[in-house]
Amino acid sequence: MSPAAAATDGRIRSYEDFARVHAYLLAAAGVPPSLHERLYRKLADEVFDGGEVFAVESCEGGRQRRFVLASEEPLGKEYDVFLVDHAWSFRLPDALKQASGVRA
Repeated sequence: MSPAAAATDGRIRSYEDFARVHAYLLAAAGVPPSLHERLYRKLADEVFDGGEVFAVESCEGGRQRRFVLASEEPLGKEYDVFLVDHAWSFRLPDALKQASGVRA
């Protein structure tokens, strides 16, 4: 079976399908194998929990943004993997325009 093969209808329906289809991408992105199943579960359940651990902060006079740790608890190496809904990674002056273009 090729690495890109999934369920017979081509949809990813299990962690095993996910791992088989995305193994090369996860390795290339440097995602530790210990977090692969956690990533699958968060994607499957649409758990966008990055905001519980980090925040986006303006820098460079407002021209750039960076992620900063917002958690009171220290995070260990390979602690977790976080999803961010990029529909909301915007600059404040553009927020209304961008939100208007997002379909629920």
